[in-house]
Amino acid sequence: MNHSAYMRRLFIFFIVAPLVSISHAHAATWSMHGGVKNESAYFISGATRWDKIQHRLELKPEAVWGHGWQFRGRGLLWYDAAMDVNATNNTDLTAGIKQHYRTATQLKEAYLLYEGDSFDFRLGQQQVVWGKTDGLRMLDVVNPLDMREFILDDFLDSRMGLAAARLNWYPDSDIEQEVELLLIPDAKVAHAAPTGSRWAFATAPVPTGITVQQRTTEQPNWSAKNSEAGIAWRGNVSGWDLSANYFYGWKSTPNALRQFLPGVMQLQLKHFRMHTVGGSFSNAFGAWVVRGEMAANLREGINALGTTFADTVQRKSTLNAALAVEWSKYNWTISPQFFIRHINGWNTALLETKDSGFWTLRLATDFMHEKLKPEVLFLADWSAGGWLARPKVSYEWSDHIITTGGVDLLGGHRGLLGQFNNNDRVYMESEYTF
Repeated sequence: MNHSAYMRRLFIFFIVAPLVSISHAHAATWSMHGGVKNESAYFISGATRWDKIQHRLELKPEAVWGHGWQFRGRGLLWYDAAMDVNATNNTDLTAGIKQHYRTATQLKEAYLLYEGDSFDFRLGQQQVVWGKTDGLRMLDVVNPLDMREFILDDFLDSRMGLAAARLNWYPDSDIEQEVELLLIPDAKVAHAAPTGSRWAFATAPVPTGITVQQRTTEQPNWSAKNSEAGIAWRGNVSGWDLSANYFYGWKSTPNALRQFLPGVMQLQLKHFRMHTVGGSFSNAFGAWVVRGEMAANLREGINALGTTFADTVQRKSTLNAALAVEWSKYNWTISPQFFIRHINGWNTALLETKDSGFWTLRLATDFMHEKLKPEVLFLADWSAGGWLARPKVSYEWSDHIITTGGVDLLGGHRGLLGQFNNNDRVYMESEYTF
């Protein structure tokens, strides 16, 4: 048995052993919630075809014992019929790509919870959400994302569960506050869409006559030396919800190290550690809410020009900040956001611009006693010129049944959003929850 597998089994033992012990000592009250959902989407630009016809089962078991002990879980299981409806080809729907998308089983959460008088403790598979912004992540860096649908999937579904120990302490003080401590031996990185698929990130073209030799990707695995850790403080001071955050972990997306030899380019994808430190704020003033956050990534890996493994990635500090204003009145919500990213010590060898960012605008309302809910989200890349528009409307037939229809429109010719300008799609979702 390798070290990674041993550490994983040891961690599972420390979850299962207390669970069995508590079960013997106290009778548990079990409950099961969840839902069944169909998510179907059809590409209306580029090569038209089904993007997905996904049939999904979600299960959320819970158990409650006496003396503050609980168990909570959340798992997803789905089958995507589009992978069998669409014909196999040699470009964006190879047999391997179809296999990647056809079925999936994901354990998002499965943890043991103890609620004390002044603290909570969680041990097991978890999702940890930090930050105040919508649509883009800066402080919310704990859980990496499954990007099989780029950034179009809901973060609740695209966040990957991590095995972690998490302590939340609520000090007895004049202000409402808490301190959160995290230890994550289960370091993971983002799962990108498979190479060649419609949602795969664009790669730089290889010069004519150059052969690419790709080395094994360097990424963290389950071991003590690869562990991640974090601490966060949250409190309410004079009506302001504030936080201060620190996380020592791995950049979830890899950097590309390259080395050029006569007729050959050696390529190695590598994940680097970095420190993320920052905070957030929000406050309400009648119909207005102001919120924002800032995160500095220290020693973040940035791709650069060069000819050897030593100079094609530079370690820099980056400053990421966001400011949002939200107005809610007369059943309307209007919320613009502005994001900026700045590279400290920028130089012309770096493959990113010195300053980049996005702005977003969300408009939402409701009719028919909050049953019919139209909404549109617009996101624009002000540095690269790409954009994303997501109008949708949902109808709640009952407390348990909801149907949503919408369009995802992408434009531009470069940058994070513009590279997918041939992936416009219409979609329909129907969900029953229990």
